[in-house]
Amino acid sequence: MTSSNDRILMVLDSLRTGGTETHVLSMGKALRKKGVQLFYAGGNGPLYHEFVDAGFLVEPIESAREPLQARRQHLIECYRACMKKHSITIVHVHQTPSGFLAATAANELGIPVVFTLHGTYYPKDEAIKVAQLCSAVISVSKPVQLFWQRRGVKTTLISNGVDMEEFQSGFASRADMPSLPPDATVVTYVSRLAWQKATVCNMVLRATKTLRSEIPNLHIVVVGSGAQEIHVHELAKALNKAAGQPYIHIVGEQTDVRPYYAISDLVIGTGRVALEAMACGKPVLAIGNHGYVGLVEPSSYDLAWDCYFGDHSSVQKPSPSLIDSALRQACSDRSQLKEIGGQGRAWVQNHFHITQKCASLLAIYAQIKNGGGAASMKKILYVGWLGFNNLGDELMWHAFYDLSCKYLDPTQYKVIPSLPGVDLKDLSPYDTVVLGGGSLLIPGYVDVAYRAVEQKKNLWVWGSGFDSQDQVELDSSGRLMNKLITGQDKMSHMLQKIAEHATFFGVRGPLTLQYLQQAGVGERAAISGDPGMLLIPASLPTVADKSKRSTIGINWGTSYNRIYGKNETAVEDGLVYAAKKLIKAGYDIHLLTMWGPDREAIKRLYKKIDDPAHTILDLELHDHKRMLQLMKGFQATINFKLHANVLSAAAGVPFVCLAYRIKGIDFAYSLDLPELIVSTGEPQLGERILTCTWEAIARKEQIAAKLAASQKKIIENLELPFIQGLL
Repeated sequence: MTSSNDRILMVLDSLRTGGTETHVLSMGKALRKKGVQLFYAGGNGPLYHEFVDAGFLVEPIESAREPLQARRQHLIECYRACMKKHSITIVHVHQTPSGFLAATAANELGIPVVFTLHGTYYPKDEAIKVAQLCSAVISVSKPVQLFWQRRGVKTTLISNGVDMEEFQSGFASRADMPSLPPDATVVTYVSRLAWQKATVCNMVLRATKTLRSEIPNLHIVVVGSGAQEIHVHELAKALNKAAGQPYIHIVGEQTDVRPYYAISDLVIGTGRVALEAMACGKPVLAIGNHGYVGLVEPSSYDLAWDCYFGDHSSVQKPSPSLIDSALRQACSDRSQLKEIGGQGRAWVQNHFHITQKCASLLAIYAQIKNGGGAASMKKILYVGWLGFNNLGDELMWHAFYDLSCKYLDPTQYKVIPSLPGVDLKDLSPYDTVVLGGGSLLIPGYVDVAYRAVEQKKNLWVWGSGFDSQDQVELDSSGRLMNKLITGQDKMSHMLQKIAEHATFFGVRGPLTLQYLQQAGVGERAAISGDPGMLLIPASLPTVADKSKRSTIGINWGTSYNRIYGKNETAVEDGLVYAAKKLIKAGYDIHLLTMWGPDREAIKRLYKKIDDPAHTILDLELHDHKRMLQLMKGFQATINFKLHANVLSAAAGVPFVCLAYRIKGIDFAYSLDLPELIVSTGEPQLGERILTCTWEAIARKEQIAAKLAASQKKIIENLELPFIQGLL
């Protein structure tokens, strides 16, 4: 990674309000947060103040399109003087001719150069010449990468990134916004009014002539300027006159487009505009320089990205009739548009967050600073109780690995699970140690995390929890009334140092957090939730057969009597009582296994229930996906093992948690569902289990809604350190 000693010079032809310039501005803000010192050299323009406010030191150098030879040498000298004056360590160019001039100057000074290709519109010979002067070349989309690859230019793909805090729904409107009726359906076209984009704008305006007969409150806002804006103005004037009212509003070039996104029901745009609008929760009709893609919704995300929203590739050529049809269909259901907008924001957050792109760019900078060779791959050790075929621990490792694949460049990072044979005493091979999901905030695993602190490794605590067989006393709000950490000065010291050092410290639930607070950790830790809640397919197909009885899932097993009450036989008999009552009430029972050693207990329970016609004995160790499918079909579940409860919650199915240690209580409280807890030490267990199960069934919809809200928050919490680039 770069350090605060790095001094990056960004070079552009000008500071006009185009996608390339806003890309550099957005990336610059992210780089500043990482401590990079930023400089700008090139032509002036409307974004001057935005660049200064973002932390750029601006050095104006006007770069004519085709300077005379004498002028060319003068400009190269200007760039060279700027680089020497500010002790620039890396030059990053984006356009020509400024890129060629600056890269030439940098080469003379021995400063490495990066070139980002933002499209296929560059004069080919010029772009190839600039690329030959550079240590690294970047493409912003797949079509751009393929285009230049065919011309012999090898590039690394780093797409545009969007700051999700800067671009979000509900941005306040400004005083100079167009006056629109409160019930207006607002379609906003955002683009430079030049080249094919101006032609598309005219097509959009012509399509509204007939569309307004069906949507009389339709208003069009055009944001942008360019060489062909006069033609757009003339067409808008004619259409407004024919309509007898101004329904087309041309607001010109804007340095801040967010207020215009905010008032829109639909945004028409391409490239960076599409990403920004979707980040603001707005649906996008993607049409660009290359052609038409269509309404961007979940089924077309991959297509839209592959085409870069019509800017670099497309499905077909646009036409007034095609645009008319698309607008007619999109605007027919405004509530559906809002839903598509919300889905789009989540997609942009996951795939185009500026922090991700900044991390990828910093890796390129680090690589070329090391002489252009491949940057050494960073190794991440994921620590968990792995390799013993326990579904709960394995599924949390898979959750972490899936996020690693989603957010990390596989050429830059390698994730290693702590399988048997991995030496947890020798952390020297690793850059980052992750204390993962499971009850790992206990002796042994805490020692591993403390060794990471001592060896100055990057450290995460990612959804870990505390567990013990100690009884807990809680008040009505879930606050601990008794002390869980007594006479453990060494443990308290290690936990405090871990919290001070960790770049992310998220824990399973409120009991774990209170345990840490008792240890003196303070406010460095926060509740992230259990990582098992991440492993949820977007849709789990279930086919309800109304001719069959509803099913209750029961998970049973053993903890060798190391449980509250210290009597697994009593718990087993309580389950038998509840199962028989449920069968009599019209339910079937499905017995589930989470771990190999649990099979004997499950078989014993099946035998005691003694009703094979209504009881399924399932001894298979299903993977998490199959287990989720099974649980999705149940009315409710009753679970002994923690991650049977977690999977039931993840599937949106109410669960009765047989809390045999602290961890089950911790999890249920993390979801704000303490009423679903039945301690294995309680008297009259059978009746308590049955009563709790009836309540779970009766409140199924309410509990499912609560689970969905908790799941959403947990996903956000556990993805956050990846998004923030903390590895």
